[in-house]
Formats: sequence, structure tokens, C-alpha cells
Amino acid sequence: MIRFIHITDTHVRGAAGFELYGRNAFAYLETLVDHLNRHTFPIDFVLHTGDVVDDRSEAAYHLAKTALSKLRYPIYYVAGNHDDPAALRRVLLNNSSENDLGGRFDYSFSLKGITFAVFDSRGERDPAGWLSEEQLAALRTLCTADGPPLVIVLHHPPLPLDSQWIDHGAALALMLVENHAAFRAAIAPARGRLRGVFFGHIHRAYQAYHEGILYASAASALAQLESYPEQPYPNTAPDEPAGYSIVTMTGETTILRHIFLRLPS
Repeated sequence: MIRFIHITDTHVRGAAGFELYGRNAFAYLETLVDHLNRHTFPIDFVLHTGDVVDDRSEAAYHLAKTALSKLRYPIYYVAGNHDDPAALRRVLLNNSSENDLGGRFDYSFSLKGITFAVFDSRGERDPAGWLSEEQLAALRTLCTADGPPLVIVLHHPPLPLDSQWIDHGAALALMLVENHAAFRAAIAPARGRLRGVFFGHIHRAYQAYHEGILYASAASALAQLESYPEQPYPNTAPDEPAGYSIVTMTGETTILRHIFLRLPS
């Protein structure tokens, strides 16, 4: 059995008083870390699926580190569209076991017989994502029918989610991986051993089951965005709490628990 905590979209800036969506990002992160550290059940690691910071600044990573370094568990990061991978690596990472899979911030790690492959899905048309031809080739090599259990992680959602502003774009651009069909074609041969595709970016907990593969996002650790069907713009959901997910993989089963908690206003 393996169990990890999925957090995403913390959006810290260099000033401890910075607020986004009317919430203090650093105070929320500190309280979340304290909450996670008080869990009494075994946790193998924490997975942060991107937008650790809001402005790509090194100062923001240093501030985030003052909270994240207090976690009792190992933590793995994904580069979000608000992240600077070079600064993230420089300030936050001290894990030398990561294996480079490509020119972006792509890497893999294995734990208890499961391979986790992390891909940097940042695109040139922010906030949309994009996977390069090299990344798609790496996915095709990785996602064969035979092999150990596999988990794929990225920041942007790689399939439509029945929300106009996510799937088709609003004032800025769509939120999906733009070449999401190519991504799904690349991973399809591994559907029998894929334990899940995990992502963030949309500030909303989602679960979708497509062509035999589980796709899941966690709620934002800061604030949620409404995403009703046919909703054209990403309205803030001020009454909804911050959240995260507990993911348990045992045997042939992946179990998701979406947890919500009230954090400081």
C-alpha cells in the first residue's frame, strides 16, 4: 500500500501579507502544513501539483520554504504556470534521487513498486498547457502495456471537464493541455497499469474516468473557482474552503478522499 497527500495551487508571494481571492496565501499554507503534520496515519509523501508561488519570484519560494520545510513528509513538486522551475529547484529541492526525463522540469521516482512520472506541462499561451514532441515521445516510451504500476503527474488538466472556461477558454485562454488528445493517445497503451493521472491548476477537486484511466485533481489549498457546466468565466467561490486530497493505492484500487478545512481569513 502507498498513501500520499495531493496539494496544489498555494500561490504564495514574497510578502507574508499577500492576499489572493481575499485570502492570505502564506497563512493558509502555514496552517495547512500544521494540519497535515498532525495526521496520525502513515503518509509516504506529499505531492504538490504546481503554482507553489504566484509570481515566479525567488523571494516567494524562500517564504514558501519556511512553511513547507516543516512538513514531516517528503514532498515532490510539479511546475505550474505561475512557477519558475529554476527558482523552484534552487530554493525548494534537496532530493538528488530524481531522474531527468527531458528538457523541462520532468522527472520520475519510484516507491513501493509504483513509478511516478512528473511532466512539466507549461505552455507558451498561458494559462493553457502544452507537451512538447520530446515529452510525448518520452510518454510513449514510458507507457507500454507491460511494466510496473504507473502514475502520471502534471499541472494542467489533460482532458475536457464539462466547464466552458476550462475546456474552451474565457477572457485569457483555455486551461487544458492544448494537445491533450496527443497526451491521451500516448498513455493509452498503459491503461492496464496506470493507477491515475493527477493534476491541479483549476482550483477545483475533479474526478474523471476516461477510456479506463482515472484522472483526478485536488482542491486548491488556497481557494476554489466555480466550474459549473457552460459557465463562461472562472468566478471565485468565496464560501468554499481550501482543500487537499488523500490518495491511497492498495492492490488494484486507487482511493481518493477530498478533504476540506477552514483556514485563516
